[in-house]
Order: sequence, then structure tokens, then C-alpha cells
Amino acid sequence: MYNKIKKTTSAVKYTLIFKTLSQCCGLIATVLLVRALSEFDYGVYNLLYSVIGLIGTVLSLGIGDALLRYMPEYYNRGEFKIAHNLFKISCVIRMVADVAILGFILLLWQQIAPFLKITEYKSYFMLFTLIIVLHQQRNFLEIVLSSYFLHKYSKPIALLFAIIKAIGYGFIIIYDKNLWHAIIIDLSAYLISFALLQILYYNKIPFSSGTIDSITSNEKKRVGKYALFYNFNNTGVGVLSANFDNFIIVMLLNPVAVGAYSFYVQINLQISSLLPLIYLRDVIKPAFFAIGTSLSQKDKLTQFFQSLVKINLFFAVPCCCFLFIFGDYISSIISNNKFVEYSSILCVMFFFSILNSLPIATVAQLMEKADIVLYSKIFAVYNIVADLILIKFFGIWGAVFATGTATLSKNIFIWYFVRKEASFKGLELFMIKISLFWAAISVFIYSLSKIIPSNITYQLLFGVSIFAIAFFIQFGCNYFRPDEKQIFKTVSDGNSKWIFLFKLLKMLPG
Repeated sequence: MYNKIKKTTSAVKYTLIFKTLSQCCGLIATVLLVRALSEFDYGVYNLLYSVIGLIGTVLSLGIGDALLRYMPEYYNRGEFKIAHNLFKISCVIRMVADVAILGFILLLWQQIAPFLKITEYKSYFMLFTLIIVLHQQRNFLEIVLSSYFLHKYSKPIALLFAIIKAIGYGFIIIYDKNLWHAIIIDLSAYLISFALLQILYYNKIPFSSGTIDSITSNEKKRVGKYALFYNFNNTGVGVLSANFDNFIIVMLLNPVAVGAYSFYVQINLQISSLLPLIYLRDVIKPAFFAIGTSLSQKDKLTQFFQSLVKINLFFAVPCCCFLFIFGDYISSIISNNKFVEYSSILCVMFFFSILNSLPIATVAQLMEKADIVLYSKIFAVYNIVADLILIKFFGIWGAVFATGTATLSKNIFIWYFVRKEASFKGLELFMIKISLFWAAISVFIYSLSKIIPSNITYQLLFGVSIFAIAFFIQFGCNYFRPDEKQIFKTVSDGNSKWIFLFKLLKMLPG
């Protein structure tokens, strides 16, 4: 048990360090790429990457989910042979499925491409198929390495991947290159990271040891049933994603609109990924399952759920207010004035991200309501219909509203069946306090920003400074109940760093 705790702690540490660095490099890469390519080429670039999401929607086969579920179990049991067999079989099946789908697209290129307005980009797509195949195989490797708690080695490789792309995009700007060179840079990053991950796998995992040589028929049925369930689940998830929106946008509008929509989706993902429930998802979900199953009383589970909601909103509400005031400045600086006319979309996207980041689905998983999670994907149908209608009349604003409300409706549907455990009753005072506090701060900052010279950099620096100070002041509003503070005291468990942090944020009793 001690060894498992030690491995988990180490994984959390390296994930925090290298994920933070990777996200910084990813943001730099995004800034450089949107500046390097024309609006049209940037739209085509994102359309090509949407094909990866399309494959996951049409034929995910649930392979990644099966690996994520069973590889840790096999490693924990010391059955490395069958784990290796499952990994090899998964890679082969995924490869065959990808080649089949990509071959079908190329075979019918003259029929498909006109709808996507990229007929003349066939050679680009043919090169990009290598990225698609490598992306899927690299994803499987990362899942397997994480299952064996090799974050210390795999996370730096992910950072290297982001660094290669950022440096490459910088050269595109310097030497005035185009989309073709951007694809080559991405392909190079995938090849290098995939090769390093393969070396890591064969050198760090004892895949030839174990008492069982092959997967039994009963085990195959067990894994196959799980994968089949998630194949249908992933179809609904894919339809509710921005990747699916891109195909409808390009059919009804054009690649430039795809570029604008994808740009704000990417920036929103970068910002929303900093929310605690998203940033530490790999840590919070296992902790939720481990602690939640030991809570015999529903009110204790609800208390735990509400504490997570509060922690998330401490970061989410000020971020949303900041984007409402300075969102146009941020988009202008990042994109070099490209797509600025759609800057208000960013705040709306982030607002939906806040609502959809609440751990409602996690509670449903804890309560073993997998069927409810699957049924909730019926709102994917609503998203398709809403996209077709709203994008036609309102452009990319229609896609924002359609996908945002579809995902929100899905979560409300799930919440209805776990509303006793995921209750919001008792959060009314908290919501009033935090809303009034940040509304007052926002009005104050907005009023003062009009006095400051119209230099965008000065106004952003001013806004960041005041919001940062206000973030720590907000904890003086005594948001936590005594029983919640007692939980944080238990969590700190004598750890001086946690105690210092919780005291600073007034999260400890007395």
C-alpha cells in the first residue's frame, strides 16, 4: 500500500510540473500558429485535426477506454504478459480501423471534399493521415505508461512535443512558410515523441513477466463488452464536441469561419483547463471514487461534492468576469487582430465550460449509473439539429449556443438521477456571496480601466493585478462551513505546505 501511495504522489508531482510547462508551451504554440497562417489556412488546419475527432465519433471501438480501465488492473496483479497482449491487440485494431476510414475518405475524395471546401488540399490530407495514425498510437502509449505510473518519464516527452511545435511555428513566421510546413512540423513532433514513448515502454515495463500467457475467453468477453459500451458512449461525446461543429460550420459557411471558431475553442480550452476540477482531473476522480465509496451517508457525499463545486468556482467566477471585461484585448494580442470581431464568443464559451465542469458525471459514475451516462448522449441529436439550424442563421454564434446548451442539457439530465447525492441545497448563501463580490470587483475594474490610457498592454496588466489581489481577498468572505474546514484539516494531515496554503485561504477551522 505504501508503494502505491508513493507512486501516486510522485505521479501527481510530475503531472503538475510538466503539465503546467506543457500548457505554457501549448499556449505559445497557439499564438505563433494563428499568427503564422492565414485565416483560411488556419481554418483548414483545424478542419484536418477535426478528422481525428470524427474517427473517434464514427468508430472509436472503445479501445482507449478499455486500456484506461484494465491496464492498471493487470499491472497491479503483476500480469504483464496479458497486459502487453491487450496493448498489442488494441494497437493493431486501431491501426486497421484508421487505415480503413482514411482509405475510404481518400477513395471518395472528389465527392466528400467539395462539401468541406478543401478539394485542392488532397495532398495535405494525405500527409496528415500519418499524423492521424501516430496520434492514435501515441495516445495508447501514454495511457499504458500512465497506468504503470511512469509520469516521471512520459510527461517530459509530452513537454518536448509542445516545445518542438512552438519552435517550429516560430520558424514558419521567420521564414514566411505555409500550412504544408506546419503539418511537417507536427508530423516531426509526433514521430519524435512516439519513438521516445516506444523506447520508454520497452525499457521500463517488464512486459514478458506474469503467470498468465494469454487473455482467456472470459476476459476477452469482459474487455470487449466494456469497449463496446464506450464505443457508443464516445459517439455521443464526439457529436457534442467542437470537432463535429467544424464540419457543419465549413459546410454551411467556410474554412475561415472554422478558423475563427476553432481559435476561440482552443483559447477556451487553455483557460478552462486551469480550473481545479479539470486541471487535477486525473487526481480528483480517483480520490472521489476512493473517498466516495467509503461515505455511507448521502449527506457526507453531498458535502464532498459541494466542496469541490466551491473550489472550482473560486477560480471560475473571476476568470469569467475577467474575460467579460478584457476578452477582446486577449484575442487581439494572441491572434494579432485576427478574428477579433468574434471576441465576445470567448466569455460565453467559458461560461458554458464552468457549468459543464461540475463533477456531476463523476457522481453518476460513483453511483454506478453508467446507463444514465449513456442515455444522456441523446442530446447529441439535439446538437446536430441545433447546429444545422442556428449556424445557418447566426453563424458561429449558433455553434457556440447549440453545443453549449446541448452539453449543459446532458449534464442536467444526469444530475436529475443523482440529485440527492449531487445536491446544490445549502449553496445559496455561497452563490450570493461570490456573485456579489465579483460583480462589485468587475464594476470597479471596468470603471477604472476607462481612466487608464487606451494602451491594451497597460489595461491588461492593471486588470490582472487587481484580479489577483481580489482573488485572495475573496476568502475573507468565510465561504466554508465548519464541517468543510474540518475536512481540509484532515486532508492537510500535518503537511506543512498544505497547512500554509489552507491557512492562507482561510480554509482551516479556528
